[in-house]
Amino acid sequence: MDPKSIKTPGYLTIGKVIAYAMYIWIIYGIVILGLQVFLLAFSANPTTPFVHFVYNAAETFLQPFRGIFPPKSVSDTGYIDTAALFAIIIYAFIGWGFSSLIDYIDLKIKAARRDAALEQLKSQNASRQTNVTATPRTAPPKKVTTRV
Repeated sequence: MDPKSIKTPGYLTIGKVIAYAMYIWIIYGIVILGLQVFLLAFSANPTTPFVHFVYNAAETFLQPFRGIFPPKSVSDTGYIDTAALFAIIIYAFIGWGFSSLIDYIDLKIKAARRDAALEQLKSQNASRQTNVTATPRTAPPKKVTTRV
C-alpha cells in the first residue's frame, strides 16, 4: 500500500491553501504595521521609497482601525500610532485563528488518509480471504510410524 496513492479530499486541500494564503497575508500585515510603528516613532523621512512603501502598504491594514485611538507623541517629530498597535494585536489574534484552522485542516487530512488506508487494508484482507476459501487446503499426509 503506497501512501501517495491515497487521495486527499479536494475541499480539504483547497481549504488548506486558502487558510495558508490568509495566514501569510495577516503575517505580512503585522510586519508592515510593526515597521510603520517603528518608522513613525523615529521620525523616518516619508519621501524615501522604502518608508513611502511601508506607509502606503500599512494604510490597507489600518483602514478599519483609523480614529479609534489618537496618536501619542514621543518626541518633537516622532509619535506612536496607537491605532497601529491595536491593529497589530487584533491581526495577531486573527492570525492565531488561521493557524488553528490550518492545524484543524491538517488533522482532518490525516484522518481522511488514515480512513482511506484502513479501507484499502480491509479490501485487501477481504480479497485474500476469498482467495483462501476458494482454494481448499489438503491435509498433510499422516506420518505412519511402525515399531519394530
